[in-house]
Amino acid sequence: MTISYAKIKKYAFALLTLPSVVFALGFLKWWIAVPVTALVLVAFVWALKKGKKTLDAAKLAKEEAQLVLPRWQCWTLLGVLLLWCVLSGLGNLYYQTSDWGARNAIFRDLIRFDWPVIYESKGAALVYYIGFWLPPALIGKFFLWVGCDITAAFAIGNIALLLWSVAHLFVVFLLLMLFVRADSKKRFFAALLMMIGFSGLDIVGALLSSWTTGTHIPSHLEWWTHYQFTSMAACLGWVFNQAVPAWLTVSCFLHEKTMRNYAFLAVLCAAGAPLPCVGIVGYMGAILVIRAIKAFREKKAFALVSEVLTPQNLIAALVLLPLWMTYYLSNMAISAEASFKQTEIDYLGVAILLTVGVAATIGTVILYRKKKDWVSLAIPAVALLAVGVLGFFYPNVTGTYAGALLLESGIYLALLWWSNKHIAIYRVAIVYAVLVPLIRIGTDYDFCMRASVPTVFILMVLCVRFLFEHEDCITFGSVEAAKRVPRVLCLVLIGVMLIGSVTMLAELRNGFAGVMHAGKLNAVNDSIYTFDQIFTGERFGADRNFIAANYRQTFFFQYLAK
Repeated sequence: MTISYAKIKKYAFALLTLPSVVFALGFLKWWIAVPVTALVLVAFVWALKKGKKTLDAAKLAKEEAQLVLPRWQCWTLLGVLLLWCVLSGLGNLYYQTSDWGARNAIFRDLIRFDWPVIYESKGAALVYYIGFWLPPALIGKFFLWVGCDITAAFAIGNIALLLWSVAHLFVVFLLLMLFVRADSKKRFFAALLMMIGFSGLDIVGALLSSWTTGTHIPSHLEWWTHYQFTSMAACLGWVFNQAVPAWLTVSCFLHEKTMRNYAFLAVLCAAGAPLPCVGIVGYMGAILVIRAIKAFREKKAFALVSEVLTPQNLIAALVLLPLWMTYYLSNMAISAEASFKQTEIDYLGVAILLTVGVAATIGTVILYRKKKDWVSLAIPAVALLAVGVLGFFYPNVTGTYAGALLLESGIYLALLWWSNKHIAIYRVAIVYAVLVPLIRIGTDYDFCMRASVPTVFILMVLCVRFLFEHEDCITFGSVEAAKRVPRVLCLVLIGVMLIGSVTMLAELRNGFAGVMHAGKLNAVNDSIYTFDQIFTGERFGADRNFIAANYRQTFFFQYLAK
C-alpha cells in the first residue's frame, strides 16, 4: 500500500469533522443544525481541495513524500495499537485509572439520555469535552433504540469507542511515518516504540523528590510535579478523549504546507480537546507571523490574506467555533471560576532560568557566524548545567517549576538544539515549555497538563526524526569528524528516551497490579455510573467539572440547544 498525505488527509479530516457534525445534528435546534451541518460539510470539501499558488509555490512543487507500507506492517500496526488501547482502558476490557469513573459516566449518559443531556433530578445539563465520544455514543444509542438494554448498549458503544480510537491512532502513526521517513522495517518498529514510550524523565524527578523531601515515589510517576507534561502512554490511559484528537490535529498540521486549513483544523480539535487546541494554535500563530513578515517584505500581502481567509477557515472560525464556545462556557466550573489565577512560582528558579536564557541568546548571536558544532553545543549545555546546579543547591526546586522544566522538556530541547534551532516549531516548543507551566486556570493544573499535549507530541516527532536522519551515526565505532557531534547527541538522546520510557512501564505495572487486586481482567472503574444523581458527603461536587448547574440561563441552552 502506497501512502502519502494527499491519500491519508481525507480520512484524517473525516475523523476530525464527524464529531462536530454529530454535535450539530444531535444538540442544536433543527433550523440551526441543518445549515450548520451543510456549512461544515462544505468546509470539509474545500479543505480537501488543492489550493491556488501560494507564497511558497516553489517549495510546494516538490514531489510529495510517499511510503510503501507492506500489508504485514498494516496488520502489525493495527494489532499493536489495539493492544495499546485495550491496556489503556478503552473498550472496558482491562484496568482503568481513577479518571475513568467520570469518563464512563459521561459516555453512558450520552448513550442513555436524549441529546443534549439534561439531568432533571438536579436541574443541570452535561457540559464537557464530549466531541470524541459522540460518534461511538451514537452507535450505542442506536442499539438502545432498537431494543437493547443500557448494559448491552453501553458495552457495544465501548467496543465502538475502542475501534474509533484505534482508527485515529492508525492515521496518526501513518502521518508520523511519512514525516520522519520511516521507510524500513527497523524504522517502522523504532518509530512505533518511541511514540508509545515517549515521556519526560519522570522517574528522575520522582527519585529526586523522594530524596530531597522524603516523600514516597508515586505509583503514577508523573505525579512527582504539578507542572506535568503528560507522557504519550499516560495521555491515552487518562485523557484519551483530549489527547487522541489533538495528536491527529498536530499530525495534520505538520504536513500542511499552507495555512489554508489552519483554523479549520484548530476548531475541529476544539470539539473534543479545547485545552490542547490552545497549544496547537500557538504553533499555527507562529507560522502565520513568519509568513506575514515574509509576505510584507516581498509585497505579497494579498496572497497571504487569500491563503488564510479560505472558506473552510472562515466557516470554522465564524460558525463552528462560536457554537462550541457557547456550549463550553455554560460549564459550571468555568462560569464559577472564569478568571486566571496565579500559580505558585519558584521565583529564584525563574530568575536563574531567565538569566540563562538571556545568556544563551547573546551567545547564539555571537556564535552564529562561526558555525562550529562543538561551540554551538555549549549554549544548551550551559543552560542544563545552570538548572542542574540550581537543583543541587536549592533542592526544593526539583519538584517545582525549574526542575519540572528541566526534566519534562528541557533535556529534550537541549539535545535537539543542534539540528533544530532554526526551525519554527522547535522555537515555539521552547516558548511553550517555559510559559505553559506558569498559567493556571481555576483551582488545578489542568491547563499545563493538557495545553502541553501538542508540545510533547512535537518533541517526540522531532526526536524520532533526528534519530532517523542520523541513523548512520549511531555506532560506537570510529566515524568521520562531521558525524561526531550527531553521534554523541543520538546516543545521549536514546539513553534519555529509554529513561523516560520508565513512565510507560510504570503505567503498565499499575494496570497489572490493578487487575491482580481486582481479581479480574476487566477491572473497570465505574464508580460514578451516571451524573444523574445528587452527590453528597465526600462525593459532594464530584460533578462540578462536567455540568452546567443553571443551564436554562446560559446562551447555548436558551437559544441554540433543541
